[in-house]
Amino acid sequence: MWNLLISPLANLAGTYLQGKVDEKKANSEVKVALAKAKATVYTKEATSQMLNEESLTNQMAGSWKDEFWTLIFGSILLACFLPFSQEYVKEGFIFLNEHCPPWFQNCLYISIGASFGYRFGKQGLQMINKRGSK
Repeated sequence: MWNLLISPLANLAGTYLQGKVDEKKANSEVKVALAKAKATVYTKEATSQMLNEESLTNQMAGSWKDEFWTLIFGSILLACFLPFSQEYVKEGFIFLNEHCPPWFQNCLYISIGASFGYRFGKQGLQMINKRGSK
């Protein structure tokens, strides 16, 4: 007689516990799937960024811009040490300091920086604008 009473209660308790186990298992599977999805997204982003960097590097392989700016700055540096050109360098720097508009300075920063592989996003432009406003 107790069997008739206990058996349905035991089945009910067993079903309840099995439901809780299944629920925990499903939650774990959801967390694992979410983690895998995030890992896939990060992997794709990293791969995309790496391929973009590689493409930019390959594009710069035949570029002469960095050599151009290196020659310009090297020439200016050399002219600073040659007595017959020092006055011209001094006057040139004074002129640039007094008469070079900020937009042109920013263009030079971006052009020179880009030729040496620097990237200017919003933060870079903000930094340049802060520097120009001083």
